[in-house]
Amino acid sequence: MALKVNLKQFLDEKGKVLELTEQAKTVFKFLTTIVLSVSENIEQPLIEIDLRCNTRAAELSCEGDIEANCIANNIIEWHCDTCEASGTISNWQGSMWDMQKPTLH
Repeated sequence: MALKVNLKQFLDEKGKVLELTEQAKTVFKFLTTIVLSVSENIEQPLIEIDLRCNTRAAELSCEGDIEANCIANNIIEWHCDTCEASGTISNWQGSMWDMQKPTLH
């Protein structure tokens, strides 16, 4: 089952991280690491994230690597290269984890 996340659900109206449970903090760190890596390399078709699948939760045993890319509508799509874990991250643009260079018009 895919994990579909709206990053804004973890943030208050000022963009600061809400108080999270330990499990939610683990998932949030996993997701923001993906956002950082993808936004730094936004032009690449597929980004190998420096992240193991089992970092999503303490009880996971998969040692697979996470790969991700930015698809249409600025949605980040990620998946494990070993198991069936996958998901999407939306509403990450403009957050403190968005490392895209600003575009001047």
